[in-house]
Amino acid sequence: MNQNLKLRIITSLVGVPIILGLLLGMGIEGVAIFAWVISMGMLYEYCRMFFNLKDANRKTVIAIVIGTFLHIFYYIYNPSICAPLLGLGPVFGFFVVFLLLVPGLLNYGGAAALNSPEGGELIAKHVQELMAICFGMVYCVWFPLLMVAVREWNGGKFWVLLGLVVVWSTDVFAYFGGKYFGKHLLYETVSPKKTIEGAVTGMVFALFLGTIFGRIFLPGVSIPILAFIILTMSVASIVGDLAESLLKRASHKKDSGSILPGHGGFLDRFDGVVFAMPALYTLLWLLT
Repeated sequence: MNQNLKLRIITSLVGVPIILGLLLGMGIEGVAIFAWVISMGMLYEYCRMFFNLKDANRKTVIAIVIGTFLHIFYYIYNPSICAPLLGLGPVFGFFVVFLLLVPGLLNYGGAAALNSPEGGELIAKHVQELMAICFGMVYCVWFPLLMVAVREWNGGKFWVLLGLVVVWSTDVFAYFGGKYFGKHLLYETVSPKKTIEGAVTGMVFALFLGTIFGRIFLPGVSIPILAFIILTMSVASIVGDLAESLLKRASHKKDSGSILPGHGGFLDRFDGVVFAMPALYTLLWLLT
């Protein structure tokens, strides 16, 4: 067993009981706290990946404050009321904020930067960061918030737990399936180590373990519907993993962070979760 795998196991042994305590012992508040923690961790790492100008720290703080406000607003008010705020609100707000930051940004280049090619490049980069953070609010804030929406469903705490079982089963067994049986690369351009054999192994074990969990804790759901939901979440988690690999490749990062020993950062650990939860919420709305 290599050192990285040992660290992954130790971190999981510490983290899983904490997560279970939040999700099972604190009701909707626990899920809201869990969603906020992973959302802010992901958002911080995302900002560090894509904010490269000298005012990066200030923009990161602004993003985290707005993200926290959206979490609080979502928790207090009805989700249907929050939908416009979660979508259009941050886009409009960030556009105004970034517009107001332009004079200070140009001051970094001196007075001559206003009409110089360097000033134009600064503004262009500034606007690119604006576009990046608008997407980041969807990816790092709105996606995790759907975990709270799932919790409000009938049997919600078990649906949330099923989502985690499926995502992490897919991840763990895809790792071992790829390690021992992997021959054909899944998507070499984005992730040079993931294999088709690993992905299939992860999906099979996710289906097996997820079905057992579902039959015990969600007995009212038919086997075909349960299997369809599980497989869809498993595929979504694999797509989420590839999407995060694309972000790291674009920002020239090996890991999104190092706060979780053996796992990397929040983006590395929860990339599959934030893709699976929207899929789960949509399927619950359509099928149950």
